[in-house]
Amino acid sequence: MKMLFSASDHGQVNKVKKRLFEAGIKCEIHQNRMAQGVFGIPTYPELWVKEDGDILKALKLLGTHRLSQMTVVFQG
Repeated sequence: MKMLFSASDHGQVNKVKKRLFEAGIKCEIHQNRMAQGVFGIPTYPELWVKEDGDILKALKLLGTHRLSQMTVVFQG
């Protein structure tokens, strides 16, 4: 599983999740609420792609315009 991106707008994360799901890419949203209490910083929802082999397909579906508006993180 790889983290695709994180955004402060939960609606944006849900919208991208729906688009990926419609393209047959399995993904899920994670939000680590414990980190906020420990570090005192806000946490944001993260969109994770379940199959490592789908990460490039997911990035292509997002397109360059959307990618330029978000921080993309490869993890794991």
